[in-house]
Amino acid sequence: MPANTAPATLHLHIAARETVAELRVPGGEGQRFVLPIGCETLWPAPGHSGPSPLALENAIQTVEDQIEGLHRHVPAGSRLVVDAQTLAPLQHAGAIRGLVNGAIGLAVIEHEYQQLAARAMGAPSARGSGFEHAAGDALVLILRECLHHLGFDAVHLAA
Repeated sequence: MPANTAPATLHLHIAARETVAELRVPGGEGQRFVLPIGCETLWPAPGHSGPSPLALENAIQTVEDQIEGLHRHVPAGSRLVVDAQTLAPLQHAGAIRGLVNGAIGLAVIEHEYQQLAARAMGAPSARGSGFEHAAGDALVLILRECLHHLGFDAVHLAA
């Protein structure tokens, strides 16, 4: 009988106040991590016109601090997986157009992050990205940091 060749997956459930990361390794025992970061924890939402440069830098550090411990648990070749409900803030007004074969590539998330960073710096050309609200901005940041620091090349939609 052939060995199970399915990759390990890290399922992220990003909610308002926390992120639950579930590591599933075929043939192994799953692990669950609860991180105190979410779509409403990185910067204030009232009158949200985007975070300031300082708020963005602080949020990056906060997310990095929370996910750094995950790296040693995630096997090479794993896939980052989220469900459609988690991605809802990014699909506001069609903001994420890079969904290909059930995945959003690192380059697409990085582009959206660059738009967020440009808005934080006050660049008028970065307005109108489609999801200029706190939840979408926070989600972009969390996904970007997970992709970069945990070694993923795409965010896959759960089947």
